[in-house]
Amino acid sequence: MPATSTSMKIALVTAPIATDFEDAGDVASLQGGAFKAPPQLGVLTLAAVLEHIGVLPELVNLDRWYYQYLEQFGSRGLQDFPVWIAPEIIASDSDIYGFGSICSSYPLTIRIAERIKRLKPSATILFGGPQASAVDLPTLAAFPFVDFILRGEAEQTLPRFLEEWSGRRDFGAVAGLSWRSPFGPVRNADAPLIEDLDCLPIPAYHLTDDLADAPYAPLELGRGCPFSCTFCSTNDFFRRRFRIKSPARMLSEMQTIRDAYGLTSFDLTHDMFTVDRKRVVAFCRHLIESGEKFAWSCSARTDCVDEELIELMAAAGCDSMFFGVESGSRRLQRIIDKDLDPDRAKVMVTCAERFGIETTVSLITGFPEENMDDVRDTAAVYMHAMRHPGALPQLNLLAPLAGTPLYSRYKDQLVLEELSSEMSHQGRIQNEADRALIRQYPHVFPNFYLVPAPGLDRAWCMEFREFLRYGGVRLRWLFVAIDAAAGGIVDVFSAWRERREWLHPELFGGAMRYYYMHRNFADEFVGFIRELPLAESFAVEALVRSHCALMEQEHCDRGLPRQHPAAGGHRRATDVPVRSSDMHVLELDFDIQRVVDSLKRGTPAERHSTQMFYRTGRTNEGTLRLIAITPLMARGLQMCEGSRTSQQFVEQMADRLEGEAQFRRKTAQRLLQAMHAKGFIEFRRPVRQLARSRFDARRAIPII
Repeated sequence: MPATSTSMKIALVTAPIATDFEDAGDVASLQGGAFKAPPQLGVLTLAAVLEHIGVLPELVNLDRWYYQYLEQFGSRGLQDFPVWIAPEIIASDSDIYGFGSICSSYPLTIRIAERIKRLKPSATILFGGPQASAVDLPTLAAFPFVDFILRGEAEQTLPRFLEEWSGRRDFGAVAGLSWRSPFGPVRNADAPLIEDLDCLPIPAYHLTDDLADAPYAPLELGRGCPFSCTFCSTNDFFRRRFRIKSPARMLSEMQTIRDAYGLTSFDLTHDMFTVDRKRVVAFCRHLIESGEKFAWSCSARTDCVDEELIELMAAAGCDSMFFGVESGSRRLQRIIDKDLDPDRAKVMVTCAERFGIETTVSLITGFPEENMDDVRDTAAVYMHAMRHPGALPQLNLLAPLAGTPLYSRYKDQLVLEELSSEMSHQGRIQNEADRALIRQYPHVFPNFYLVPAPGLDRAWCMEFREFLRYGGVRLRWLFVAIDAAAGGIVDVFSAWRERREWLHPELFGGAMRYYYMHRNFADEFVGFIRELPLAESFAVEALVRSHCALMEQEHCDRGLPRQHPAAGGHRRATDVPVRSSDMHVLELDFDIQRVVDSLKRGTPAERHSTQMFYRTGRTNEGTLRLIAITPLMARGLQMCEGSRTSQQFVEQMADRLEGEAQFRRKTAQRLLQAMHAKGFIEFRRPVRQLARSRFDARRAIPII
């Protein structure tokens, strides 16, 4: 490279992910409030390449800036985000602004780039990443402020582009480059694939703080998929040449990250890691022989794993796998060139569960050839996954991704709806400025559209997806029980949808998604199920009764006295113990865990009668769950309803216990301590006592 290249200034801008969610509350609620977009390997690897040639890039993490934007403006939305963020990006005073791209946020990336060009006309706008690579010529034709698009794998072509940019500017000599010549947009020949992935540098994590508080680190395991599914765009970016890093290189990367950041959990990115069984075995054995205790996740086809391999992967630290099953219909499997056996897919989900490996089971509906029988088959795979606590089933609407055979066939028949595939937009609503671009340039943003599916009711499919995805978070085991009792969940949903349309005829699009995400749906759906004959199933009956008992208890607990300030300092005998806001206590005459265990096994729940006590806790998704507790703990929590002081609690609880008086009192005190230490209760100090304590603090009697 010419010496002048080291003086150039380059900003690499990540593709936004969190911007799918335009409300601060939605972002905070994701994954229990712990949502954090993972580091983007493509941008970080290119940053490492630039460092190697003497160019220190400025990294711009749009997700982090978006969090700040939400904190400052709340729910103002994305309309003004490009105006707000552009001055922050150009503050680096870079010569080149290189943007990563993904399909879901491509309209926003376009708008941000346009704003930067307007503020700094001399800047060069360079796009890369999967979406820009797939729609390079349409993008250049539609948006004159985009100067260049570097397609596909850019670790070798980016330095070559910079050499021409800072020298002769013979851009026709840069393989993989799409650019605007004097005669219009031009696409140069594809660049050769990078055959030896071990030669690539470790992503430049050190240029960011992305791993400072991350639960895991993403590492690239390999590239390329040898299969040719009609709906998948992987082949267009990485092509079908399957490549994988050596076990020694992967172990070295894991150790490097562990030593630098203390992380021992990794997401190994590769669409089809398990295609080559011998390499998977070699990788697993290398990890086992190293003695390192790393946890890792990967993607796999269900026809490329078996029980023996899954057992070996688990022994080597695999704790999560992504299964792209796509359809439960054998007929559709052949049509879409996926060619998986749905029954085998179910077996592999169960097998992974047995060895402690969590699974994501991805399914799709909305194929042009699909009918309701196919939907029932797909729903059967979905519900099979729901029976496994370690499985996360997903149902997506088919997206016509650019560069795929599906898109090529239906590109002139695309349909735009408010809710499309979750590969396009996951939030409740979509920004109107983005929407305007999507409407104007369908061939730049085809993933936001749907394809014709004459055998399906599109509105039905959209709502079914919301019903399963969001409703199933709150009512997972009730859904499983209903599926077992009714011989499938599709017909039950159809009946429910008629009720929902009567209750809320105004719901559609984002409003419908919001409805299924929140509590009102769960309560109304449970009321609907109580009216059906399938409520005679003991599993359905038990889960409905437990939900209703929880509703009733939550209603009662809203009246607990929490108006007094929290008691600080030493606990006093006059402090009032009150159950925490999310802590509810239930008494049931059956064992709900026994019911759930039968659903996991796929066997009918036997009717039984036994006294059981439960408290509520939070799942990883933030919803309430029931946890069995002892009668003593239940009695203690029930007494913390705000009507008695700590001293009165100890005295009254001691009276209910057996044994010596001193033993009974100490047991009551320890119970109060334990409930507080676990966060089950909080102490409140009445205002009158706070005022008196200024003068009478010495006379207050500590209770614990």
